[in-house]
Amino acid sequence: MEAVDRLAYVERYERRLREHGHAPETLGWRPGRERARFGVTADLVAETGARSLLDVGCGFADLLDFLRGTGWDGEYHGIDLVPGLLAEARRRHPGLPLEEADIGDYDPGRSFDVVVASGVFNFELQAEDNREHITRSVGRMFELSARAVCVDFLSTNVDHRHPGAWHTDPEWALALGRSLSPRCGFRDDYLPFEFALVVYR
Repeated sequence: MEAVDRLAYVERYERRLREHGHAPETLGWRPGRERARFGVTADLVAETGARSLLDVGCGFADLLDFLRGTGWDGEYHGIDLVPGLLAEARRRHPGLPLEEADIGDYDPGRSFDVVVASGVFNFELQAEDNREHITRSVGRMFELSARAVCVDFLSTNVDHRHPGAWHTDPEWALALGRSLSPRCGFRDDYLPFEFALVVYR
């Protein structure tokens, strides 16, 4: 992510953190909806038998709590751009491998069974084209995955768009997935106006 966009991105979430603390509203999510998004990831983890997971834009690492609640005891890693969110995640999960990093140039020196991102690509960029940013980021996610990638997006099939939000065309996203692998999945059954792209190895 370009420096000016990264600064704006970080400032948005740091401001929300000061206002709401550890809450879905800090992430721009309505309370309760995170369970639907996390459920998509949990389904993929179960389907692939994943034993390791990289959470891109991990926020508070709440996904780990959800997965633990399903009985998953695999290896969780998280990265995020926002220092305040990572600080809270580290406070809640001492010793958890969490890093301040941009997926576009992240090099952990290893792969993960599944690499996931939820709500990360819904910020409208000013200095960079959103589609180019998504293409580069999802490509890197796929490089780091051993079994599958799952990415959640706001859809263009809506009747209202919030200022500053980026909505992704589902057909474009599916074409991106197919440029990486012939095995892709698509889900738009879990929340209105959102969808998830799954790209399998």
